[in-house]
Amino acid sequence: MMAGFLVAGAAAVFRGKKYGLPVFDTVSAACFAAGGGIIGAKLLCVITSIPQLAEGTVKIADLLRGGFVFYGGLIGGICGILLYAGIFKLNFSEMFDVFAVSVPLGHAFGRVGCFLAGCCYGVEYSGALSVTYPQIYAQYGTPAGVSLLPVQLIESFSLLVLYAALEILLYKSKKKGLTLSVYLICYPVLRFTLEFFRGDSVRGAWGGLSTSQWISLALFIAGICVLLYALFRPQCADKPSDGGEEYLREARRRMGADEYRK
Repeated sequence: MMAGFLVAGAAAVFRGKKYGLPVFDTVSAACFAAGGGIIGAKLLCVITSIPQLAEGTVKIADLLRGGFVFYGGLIGGICGILLYAGIFKLNFSEMFDVFAVSVPLGHAFGRVGCFLAGCCYGVEYSGALSVTYPQIYAQYGTPAGVSLLPVQLIESFSLLVLYAALEILLYKSKKKGLTLSVYLICYPVLRFTLEFFRGDSVRGAWGGLSTSQWISLALFIAGICVLLYALFRPQCADKPSDGGEEYLREARRRMGADEYRK
């Protein structure tokens, strides 16, 4: 997970500089996103594991030590960026477009980590490209000696394709918020589908769908709303506000920023 955070953060800094965002702002927003992401990932992990905690099959200490849920991290990361952008009166659309491209890249690395750790595994499958974990993985709850669908690697590859598409979209599109909306539409569709091929049961479920599928539906609707706003927003919405801008630029300059928003 940490490798994913570092890759996503580094890519966001590079991309932000390329598209005119100050390095200081991008790094600071990434730190806020990382903090919010860790809190959110842990919190949702605990929430989805409440039945197991009640039964005593899972200990809270184990969840706090190693349990993460991506959607919790995504929501927490968004809240972190919103907090930073709100404090310093930055353009939300610009910030989210830059970070939206980095998320699937970092997430792709994270899914490779899931595969190596034996978590988030797929359903039983004995066809081409199936994987079988050795017996040592049994102590972590992974089905050892059973042929499984490598759903983690399938998701990782799909995320890399999505990352490439978002990079192209960000480069060619001049509509702010469009890149974020495409991510919020495409990834939930991918995740909703792949959830049917997951074999791990500790994910939470309600009404025949997993917790992640319900969140995917909510994010998909949010993505449609963001897309409509990006396509039909008034041009004046992209103009920075006058109040406090000069003071904030000076404050960030004194804090060590080497580039400033114009």
